[in-house]
Amino acid sequence: MSIFLEACRSLLKPKATLRYPLGGKDLLQIPDGYRGKMALKREACIGCTICEKDCPSSAITIITDQKGKRPVFYLDRCMFCGQCKESCPTKAISFTKDFENASYDRKTMEVR
Repeated sequence: MSIFLEACRSLLKPKATLRYPLGGKDLLQIPDGYRGKMALKREACIGCTICEKDCPSSAITIITDQKGKRPVFYLDRCMFCGQCKESCPTKAISFTKDFENASYDRKTMEVR
């Protein structure tokens, strides 16, 4: 008898799940401190290469372009530990709340 009462109570409660891929993305509440895709403030980066040296999964490579040295992040290697953000002396590296990182093309897994 108690199973029947619990089933009736559950039917009257509001839904606990969201229709995420079908329109529920704006309803998702991503917690503070979530580490999604990396973002680089190019004007704050001084090209010190500390992030590349501190990355435990070798997911960062430093390249040189017309503005100087800057990191390239490879999301397919990254374990999102946050060590690069912590070791950056100018706080040029941050994490977004973007969690949709899956891709068939490896080039889209680079953050430049």
